[in-house]
Order: sequence, then structure tokens, then C-alpha cells
Amino acid sequence: MNKMGIVIREVYRKNVFSWAFVTMVLGPILMIGVIGLIGFFIGSSQEAESVGNIGIVGATQEIQTVLNQSDLGNEYTYYEAQKEAETALDEGTINGFITFDSVEAPISGKYYREKVGKDIDVNQIQLVLQAYQTQTSIENLGIDPAKIAEIEAQQVSFETINLNFSESGEVQADTANQDLKSVRTGLAYTVCFVVYMFIMIYIGIISQEIATEKGSRIMEIVLSSISATQHFFGKMIGIGLVILTQLAIYVVLFFVGRFIFNQMNFDLSFLSLPFSLSDMLSKAMNDLLLGGLFALIGILTYSSLAGFLGSLVSKVEDVNKVSAPLILLGVVGFYIGMYALASTNNAIVKIGSLVPFFTPFVMPFRVAAETVTSTEILLSIVITIVFMVICLWVSAMFYKSNVLVTSDKGLLATLKRSYQLLKSERKHD
Repeated sequence: MNKMGIVIREVYRKNVFSWAFVTMVLGPILMIGVIGLIGFFIGSSQEAESVGNIGIVGATQEIQTVLNQSDLGNEYTYYEAQKEAETALDEGTINGFITFDSVEAPISGKYYREKVGKDIDVNQIQLVLQAYQTQTSIENLGIDPAKIAEIEAQQVSFETINLNFSESGEVQADTANQDLKSVRTGLAYTVCFVVYMFIMIYIGIISQEIATEKGSRIMEIVLSSISATQHFFGKMIGIGLVILTQLAIYVVLFFVGRFIFNQMNFDLSFLSLPFSLSDMLSKAMNDLLLGGLFALIGILTYSSLAGFLGSLVSKVEDVNKVSAPLILLGVVGFYIGMYALASTNNAIVKIGSLVPFFTPFVMPFRVAAETVTSTEILLSIVITIVFMVICLWVSAMFYKSNVLVTSDKGLLATLKRSYQLLKSERKHD
């Protein structure tokens, strides 16, 4: 155990105390920040481009009053003739102009703009004029506006009720909480993204960690002091501690950022939610625990297979080739999870949630949508744990043969050679 501890410590120190680790930690934060800034600038740009100075040709006094009283952010300039508006548009005085074919119900017209001009949101002007037209028609027909308002206020509403049928035939009804459902779906998406991110990052790290020692021919010296199984699990535990360190850093940064925001009294009203997030998270604690379990199992499964694949290569340059199928499985699982975000009852989603490679990505969405039974959840946990243990066992078993086999004949030839060595070792044992 002392020798295994040395391997764990060295793997951990080499990966954590490096610029690559700093990049891995800052990468997701910078990515989220960049996406947020892009979204902010796009939203601000669209808001600025959707309003401007609009010319109005041939409008009645009533229409002019309605437009002036509307709070759309536009400025209106009124013209008697279209030629005047065209001249103003050419000179850049206005960003576009509207001409009316009819100023009585039904109101119709045309909007003229330059191709390279602002994208004014004319739909809002149409809605204002639609409301004016409706109001005018009501008055002309002699209908009491209060009665119309009363009718419009009578909206059809539905309440979603989830029914659970027990084996004995008893029915249990639960009112669907949309706020809670949103939080649970958000947790499922977070689990899916975290598993995907760590798989994409650490598959290469684990494979390269093993392939580097094997390619440098230092493995013969290392295995003279420690068993291959201890060395393998030492590598896995060391990388696992690196993953936990990265997660711990994110948790600390979250609480530090939260403390700073509270102390600085920033106006975060635009981020406020219509419900208490802490209350919702407490209600969704089962989802959080299950999501964490599935994420842990998924990362361990992919990590053990990455170690196995890394032990097959003879040169570090071949790591990307052997890890590509594993990365592809992760990508497929991620996209099935994104599909589950929209449709949790689809056959592909149901089947994918029970496939060990895809379960960590898909099952959290089914749990959040409550479209999976407790039996299926338990079955998926058992299947993924058993599959994870098999992957660890097979990887560790082949590792002690693979890690000393060097061949330029390709992946299959190396795997075949290591299998022959494994059979030979088992006969001698």
C-alpha cells in the first residue's frame, strides 16, 4: 500500500501542480463567461437594432396619437407624401417608413427599409395598431368595452395531474409543480454536462499518463518494484483525486463569488427567480443524489476504459487513435441526453437510459421528468455498477499484460498479444 500510495501521490502532484490543470479549471469558467458575454452583447445589439426613427406616411390623427402613446422606444416622423419619406431615408434621417393602403379596418400598409439598415421590429407596431383597430371596431358596433374585457379575461386553464398506479390498482394523484420540474431538469442537464466535460478532459489525460511511461520504456523498472494491479489502481485513484480537486475548486469559487456579491450589494434583480431556489433544491435532493451517483459511476467507467486503452499503445502519438471510440461513445450519450431533454418517453431515450455507456447522460432526465419507475431506476443503478466493476476488473486484468507489450502492428495485434500473455500467465498460476 505504501508503494501504491507513492504512485497516487506522484500522479496527483504531477497533474495538479501544472499549468495544464490551471487551464482545465479555468477553461469551463472562461467558456461560461464568454457565452454569457456573447449572449449579453447579442441581446443588447438586438434591442438597439429593433428600435429607431420611423417615418409614417398618410396616417390619420388617431393613428398618430396611438403610435405616440405606445411605449415601443421608437421615434416617429410624419409625412404627407411618400417622396418626402424616401428622401429622408436616403439622407439617413429615418431608418425606415410605413405607408398605409388603408387607415380603416382592416388596416394595411407597407414598410420600406434599406437592406443595410436597422432591423426595426415592425411586429410591435402591428400589435399596437391591431389593438387600436379592435377598440375602434367595438365602439363602432356599440358594444360595451367592459363586457369585451370581461370576456377576454375568461381564459381556459388546465392543471397537470400526475397519476401513479400501484400493483394493487390504487391511484395516487400528484399536482405537477412546474417550478420544481424546471429545477430538476436543470440538475439533470448539469449532471449530463459535468459527465461529458470530465470524460472529454480526463480520457486523454488517463490514456496519456499510462502511454507516456510505457512509451519511455520506464514501465519495466516501475513494475519491478510494484505489481501491475497496484500500479493501475494507483493511477486511477490519483486521477480520481485530481477530478475531486477540480470539483472542490468550483464549489469553493461558487461560495466565494456568492459571498463577494452579497458584500458588494450588486443589483442582481434581473437574475431573481419567481421561487426559492434553496427550497426547490431541498425538494429535489433525491435527483441531486441520484445524479451524483450516476455521474460518479459514469466517470469511473470511462476512466477505467481509458486506462485500458492507454495501456494498449506503444507510442504517445497513438493515444488519440485508441481513445477516439470511447470519446465517440461519450458524444453519443451526450446527444441522447439532449434528446431526452425534449422527449423522455421516446424509445431511444428509454433504451439509452439502460445502456451503461449512456445511463449517466440519459437517466437523470427521466428521473427529473418522473417518466421512470423506481424499479427501472434501481435496475439502471445495478446494471451500471456491475458494468463499472467489470470494466475495472477487465482493465486491471489486461493492464498487467498490455503494459509490457510493445508492438507497431496496430491495436488489434497488441490486444491479441496481451490476451495470449494473459492466458499464459493464468496457466502458470
